[in-house]
Amino acid sequence: MKTCASALLLAATLTAPAVGAAPAPTMCARGDQPVFSCPLAGSKKTVSLCATAGEPHGGGQFYYAYGGDVSKPELRYPGAGDEAKFTRTHLMFGGNTGGFAYAFTNRGFKYVIYSISGSNNLEDQGLVVLKDGETKPIRQSRCEAGKVSVAPDRSLIEKTLQWESDPEIEDQGVPTP
Repeated sequence: MKTCASALLLAATLTAPAVGAAPAPTMCARGDQPVFSCPLAGSKKTVSLCATAGEPHGGGQFYYAYGGDVSKPELRYPGAGDEAKFTRTHLMFGGNTGGFAYAFTNRGFKYVIYSISGSNNLEDQGLVVLKDGETKPIRQSRCEAGKVSVAPDRSLIEKTLQWESDPEIEDQGVPTP
């Protein structure tokens, strides 16, 4: 498990923006920290997994936010009165390739934010949306190259490592069209 955690932290470091680079857009509210965030290619939308400001080293609560205007997200999960249930699945492939996928289900749809990196400069991050019970995505959007932001705060990543794994993603990987 320690090796997996180290590999995930290394993957997060490899996908983090370069020092001095402009920060990637985020849908996280002011003062909250993006755990993972990226603008979606060919769109004016951004997808973010955020941690609220709160208890030191790890934030209070986690939430997903999607849209083009941080003050009016098109989708924020959990909504008022909803209880959040996120998963984090470690992805491993041959050829020194791996990553992670965050997922949740909301109102009949499953949302998967993923990041895969590996040898030969492989970088693939994005958002997949599936209708409950379906295996073929109704939407797949890739992150803009070089504009992915991953939490620099190790404690946030370590907190997500405690989440349950998604058995479907664990068995079949990130869904593709």
